Amino acid sequence: MRGLCIAIIALGAVVAAGNASAQIVDVATISCKDYLAGTVVRRDYLTLWLSGYYNGTRNDTIVQTNTVQTIADKVGTYCRSNLDSGLMDAVEKALGAGK
Repeated sequence: MRGLCIAIIALGAVVAAGNASAQIVDVATISCKDYLAGTVVRRDYLTLWLSGYYNGTRNDTIVQTNTVQTIADKVGTYCRSNLDSGLMDAVEKALGAGK
């Protein structure tokens, strides 16, 4: 009986894990307000993604912690003054990405 209970619990855990799905977010739909609040995706995750995006526009494959912090600071400053702007617009205006 004990073995059956353990098997049922293990099966339940496997089924529950199989039903968990990854969140898919289009960064182009995130506003500055959402970015600052971290309501859609954690702000630190987005900042790392933005760093990769920005560096990709410059063909720069190096990750430096001070660069990531600089990006966070510049985008954060822009977003605090432009809460209704889209995050990708903020990146373009604050960092010159995409130019």
